[in-house]
Amino acid sequence: MDFEQIVKVESSVKIPANKMQVQAKFVNKKIESEVNHQFDKLSEILEKKLGELRAVEFLSKEYLDKIIDDVMNVKGADNGDMEVTLDDIIMTTRDMLLKEIQSLGRRHDSSLRRN
Repeated sequence: MDFEQIVKVESSVKIPANKMQVQAKFVNKKIESEVNHQFDKLSEILEKKLGELRAVEFLSKEYLDKIIDDVMNVKGADNGDMEVTLDDIIMTTRDMLLKEIQSLGRRHDSSLRRN
C-alpha cells in the first residue's frame, strides 16, 4: 500500500469516528439530563415522604420502656433476659387501653350519679 492509499483510508475512518464521537456526546448528555430529571423527581418524593414521616407522632422511648416493663410483669419475668414479642406488646397495650377505658367509664358513671 502506498502513502496515498493510507491517507485515504485514514481520512475515511476519521470522518465516521468523529461522527460517532459527536453522537456519543449527544447520547451522554441526553442520559445525563434524564438521570438528573429522575433524581430531582425522586428527591421531591423523598422530601414529601420525609415530611409526612416527621408529622407522625411516635411513642417515646420512656413510654415504650414502660410497656415492655408491663409485659415483663404480666409474663412474670424477674430478670430482663426474657424475650418480649410484638404480640406480647400488642396484648399488653390492648389490656392497658381497656383498663383506661373502664376507668374513664367508672369516673363518668360516678359523676353522673352525683348530678
